[in-house]
Amino acid sequence: MNKTIRFSAAGIAMFAAIGMGSAAHADTATADATAEVLEALVLNNTSGLDFGAMVVSGGGAVTLASDGTLTCSDTDIVCSGTTGVAGFTVEGTASKAVTILLPTGSVELRHPSYTPATATQHAIVLSAFTSSANGATGPEVVLDGAGDGAFSVGGTITLDGTEEAGQFDGTFVVSVEYS
Repeated sequence: MNKTIRFSAAGIAMFAAIGMGSAAHADTATADATAEVLEALVLNNTSGLDFGAMVVSGGGAVTLASDGTLTCSDTDIVCSGTTGVAGFTVEGTASKAVTILLPTGSVELRHPSYTPATATQHAIVLSAFTSSANGATGPEVVLDGAGDGAFSVGGTITLDGTEEAGQFDGTFVVSVEYS
């Protein structure tokens, strides 16, 4: 009987090995792999954002759109002088889309006499930044065949009517990345 059990066990093992050999058929396939190297983006500021001159006798806002249109409609603010949008050029890989990242918060423009104690009279808030390259998905510029692009930036300043006469200055950061 031991011979029968051994013979049966050996037969089952051999049958299983034959069956598994055909069920475990292997195959191979190839896949393509690609990588695109883009040129590093170079962003240059060509001009600053200039709201011109204004006489302020009360609170309000002055907006300089990215196309250069000045809106100075509050009765307590009289605008004059030359204005200008901030200009930027960008260089990179030809025909690629580039997303423009504008400040999302506000920036202070400060009078030379600014101190934290006199911030109300010596600071103007700059916010609501806009770009001339606003597209359906946001601020974006497509680089030309040579890899060059340009855009301008505008914004809004808010005045409360207590600002001291003088020049108010500040900076803001704009960056770009491939879309």
